[in-house]
Amino acid sequence: MMQVAHYQQFVRHTNQFITKPRDEALSIAMYGLVGEIGQLVAAVKKKVLGEGGETNWDQPNDEIREELGDAFWYLFAAAQLANDGPFDVLTGDIENLRAEIGGTDERARTIAAALDPQARTDFMKEAVRFPESPDFLFDDYQKLAFKTARTDGKVLIEVCQAVLWQLGAELLRPSLPAIEIDLNQNVADRPTNVVLGEIAWHLSAMASLYHLSLDNVIAFNCTKVSFRSERGTPTVLHDEARDPKEQFPRCFDVSFVRVGPGQSRMYFGGRPLGDDLTDNFYDDDGYRFHDVIHLAFIAHLGWSPVIRGLMKRKRKSGNNRVDEVEDGGRAKVVEELVIKAIHSEGDRQARASGRCIVGQPTRLFPRRSLINFRLLKTLRMYVEGLEVWHNTYWEWEDAIFAGCEMFHQLCQEMQGTVHVDLANRRLTFEPIVSPNVQGITVGLGMGAAVLAPSDCEVKKMLSTQERAATAQSRLAYVLAAKRALLGALGLEAASEAYWSQIEVRLDDMNTLYVKARDKALDRAWALRAVDYKAAFIESAGSVLCTATAIADVADVADISK
Repeated sequence: MMQVAHYQQFVRHTNQFITKPRDEALSIAMYGLVGEIGQLVAAVKKKVLGEGGETNWDQPNDEIREELGDAFWYLFAAAQLANDGPFDVLTGDIENLRAEIGGTDERARTIAAALDPQARTDFMKEAVRFPESPDFLFDDYQKLAFKTARTDGKVLIEVCQAVLWQLGAELLRPSLPAIEIDLNQNVADRPTNVVLGEIAWHLSAMASLYHLSLDNVIAFNCTKVSFRSERGTPTVLHDEARDPKEQFPRCFDVSFVRVGPGQSRMYFGGRPLGDDLTDNFYDDDGYRFHDVIHLAFIAHLGWSPVIRGLMKRKRKSGNNRVDEVEDGGRAKVVEELVIKAIHSEGDRQARASGRCIVGQPTRLFPRRSLINFRLLKTLRMYVEGLEVWHNTYWEWEDAIFAGCEMFHQLCQEMQGTVHVDLANRRLTFEPIVSPNVQGITVGLGMGAAVLAPSDCEVKKMLSTQERAATAQSRLAYVLAAKRALLGALGLEAASEAYWSQIEVRLDDMNTLYVKARDKALDRAWALRAVDYKAAFIESAGSVLCTATAIADVADVADISK
């Protein structure tokens, strides 16, 4: 059984926006409550109208039970924020009802005439001492409040739906500009606590009409919210017990390389990972980079039948049903559907909030709080029956947030390296690539630099980002590599116009990371260059670099046809 006092603490503990400024947090709670009322009314409407072939309007389903619980969570969150601390909205509603029914005015007489005399007597008697204990339950409130119902059955359901819409409008009314409040008088101005109490009554009445214990509804809500908000030990990787050849590598890199206008390619272990990527859309919306969300699923959920297939790490040994069900075509379709749903919802939210800027990539879900529970529930519904269904909501939230962040960075940079770390359930991004392709040399260039280059030369040839990423002792190597790379692409190394068109990084092993744009990128595409190698020799106070541009064997074969 769920004590109201315990639920107060639970809501405060799981309120992710409680640390925001009070007005902002209260606005989130109010809009959340009104939104959940809308979802509940829609779920009830389907039952009442018999949509989907349902005939028993008063038989509950999981959707109604969930929406009731979600509405109560936002109701309590709103009450806490509106009162700057815990507020017993249920006891407050019983007090208001007792005052209203026990009055002597015309309204009280009208209500008394509509109530069953015995129910009115019982309510007034019990309401005086409510609650009898500070440990009272939701069911205690539900049973007492329902004694004041003036109608019953399907009529009351319709009353609850209509009144809840009106109460939602009352909650949002204070947020209107003063002139609109003056001009629109068809909605009452009443204290927030009174409105919240009436919302609680109508939600509770709906639970009663659907033969649901409010304690059970709240307990189910606690379980569900905890599944998302209370972070614990990550779910065991789904391929943990498999041979390493049938596991995802526990740490690996995937490079996204631009191979043409609006066309990219993923590389893993020096080889292409799947076919070339395009948006498959009329507009360049960057959807070709959505595969990075597959990688986020691996990092945070240990799941991606699509990437598992591309890596040729399907679980074929032992139980063939695992290969058929978890790694097969149907699971891949489900994964693509999940990602499309994430992209569509993120894009819809961005457009609705005005965050879309023409010509610039849009960050989907820039805040975790924007990943609404409705989306998480929908995604878990899609994957029901698959191994990933066992992952917790907070793991799904991590996967979506990280995947959309990587997606945004790729859309900005148009290339990059994604590092997947399953051991730490983490995803990181670098805007430069070195896919380590064992291909064919299609360009060769040489460049030199003195080992102690002048500050003037360094500032002229290297960007701020290149200088910041390079140790002082390595500046000569980067200068020499940049000149050699321009030569390998058939561009004049001495021309200042090209210096800003290539960004170069070198690691301690002299692995060359390159990002090209404008004419340099056009030349790379013309040569089919997807990777670059560098070799260095120090001599007589200088360093000499030989750089090669590397094309994939398959690309060169296409050219020769």
